Amino acid sequence: MQGHDQFNQCSRQPHCAHPSSRYVREATFAGAEWLCVLIVIVASVSLGWTPEQEPVDEPEVVSLEGTVTLATRDAMDALGLQEFQPGAVAAVDLTRDSVAAPPCEGCEHALTGIMVQGSVLLTGLVDETGRLGRIEANLNLTHLMERGPDGFVHREWLLLDWDAGDRSSTVEVLLVHDPPRWLPGEDRSDATLLTTEEGQISRSGPEVLLRSSESGDDVLLACLPDHFLCRATSPDAILTARRGPPRASLTVEAPSAWVEVPLMQGDLSDGGGWAASLLEAGEDVPNNRTWCPSSGSTLTGETREVIASPPSLAPLATWFIALGETHLLLAPDGVHWTEAEGADVRCAALTDASGTLRLGISEYAA
Repeated sequence: MQGHDQFNQCSRQPHCAHPSSRYVREATFAGAEWLCVLIVIVASVSLGWTPEQEPVDEPEVVSLEGTVTLATRDAMDALGLQEFQPGAVAAVDLTRDSVAAPPCEGCEHALTGIMVQGSVLLTGLVDETGRLGRIEANLNLTHLMERGPDGFVHREWLLLDWDAGDRSSTVEVLLVHDPPRWLPGEDRSDATLLTTEEGQISRSGPEVLLRSSESGDDVLLACLPDHFLCRATSPDAILTARRGPPRASLTVEAPSAWVEVPLMQGDLSDGGGWAASLLEAGEDVPNNRTWCPSSGSTLTGETREVIASPPSLAPLATWFIALGETHLLLAPDGVHWTEAEGADVRCAALTDASGTLRLGISEYAA
């Protein structure tokens, strides 16, 4: 299915905004925190799965519906909407399934996680000439973990397929945890959410209020991380997580293996930009190898010294914890950052002193 733009006073259909591929790429990587906010805004939070525990008969989250107001400039830019004024509204209607995959190449354990998919409708888009528009899109988001029986997570993936016509892209994020991430099975919300008469409210970070209805569904009232004037009583997001009987996990394919590929020094076609928004990088360093899930060809790009690694996504974690989700932990260490591109792929790699991959990001344009 294809995404769809519509603008009044516009003679060409279906896409009237003429976004460039540069805008899409830069928007996708608008910053470490907004890398995840992109998913939260589009998917409105990836819905709750917890590490493997004894089977229970309690209802699980099966769908999510509601609206998110993109009240800030960063929120708009994160979806490639630089040419529009803040204040657009994303209406989401998403289903959630647990998923499982066989061990990936180089993995010791099977993969488990969730898949969120459905429609996203962006309305209230106002461009610089005052034209009003909308975008219809489809989202498929998968969050996978390689987690051992001892509770340690060795790798995490975010697989995002954003189908919105000429704004479409497919993005993969790979996180290699060394040392592994400790993820016990017990409830993780107690220390983050404070129980009040109104519901469970966040202790820190952006305001989040979680209310349970008589039907057993959860209502999430939440603020975006950088919207400092927002309060849970007048939130950016109003989302209803509907519950139903537990369902069997769907089987999906394991992500492709990341491999070392030859690197030829050269400028990127759009001048780069990921490093400036995702981490603090310094001078260029000589390098003839990088990492990418696409092998067999030489990529062109540059390697720079890392001055400051990507920050933690702690402010955003409250969104995930409120609905029982295991949030992405983006806090890898590395010394070199490489951005490179080929004919149909763009790859970025954060590596340690030995050249081992710690964080990989790939993007395939529409």
